[in-house]
Amino acid sequence: MKDAEPAWVRAFIAVRLPAEVRVAVERVQRELKAAVRGDAVRWTPSEQIHLTLKFLGNIAADSLPDLETALRRACANASPFELTAGGLGAFPSEERPRVLWVGVSGQGEALRRLQEAVRRETEAWGEREEKVFHPHLTLGRVKTNSSRELRELSRALLTTNATGLGAWRVEQVALMRSELSSDGARHSCLANVGLRGAA
Repeated sequence: MKDAEPAWVRAFIAVRLPAEVRVAVERVQRELKAAVRGDAVRWTPSEQIHLTLKFLGNIAADSLPDLETALRRACANASPFELTAGGLGAFPSEERPRVLWVGVSGQGEALRRLQEAVRRETEAWGEREEKVFHPHLTLGRVKTNSSRELRELSRALLTTNATGLGAWRVEQVALMRSELSSDGARHSCLANVGLRGAA
């Protein structure tokens, strides 16, 4: 008997990374892992590292077609643009790291306009986010409260070379599904939506 389709889907909208940029980001992640002992950080699996445009949370599965249509509207007026990965940081700060990330730069205004269009067209789904969009690739989330381990992390953020991790051309946006389990989240792509004029 076929499993029943879930009534709710945990979803987000993202820009995915090309393989060569992912490999470079993974190298930085490995260096940070080596600098921090134990399980102080819950590391993002390298194949799941992406640039989040909007986290939607749990949405009704039967609304996915309408959500995809809204995402197509958001992408219809956005032309492809270039981004570059590089530089390390942490939220809320390097001195008090809770989320470790690699920065994203390049054609930031084009990215900001795309993210705003996605936010506006999909506002019927997910919670309203008030925080300012800060493009980044999440490497891991800090679990420890140990002052020694936090100092090690801060030092590693300052000493690990994460410059020039690669550039890529953004030509599409992905509607992603995140399935939670005891082993962590597993991501799968529900739909890819091309930007205007993308090949």
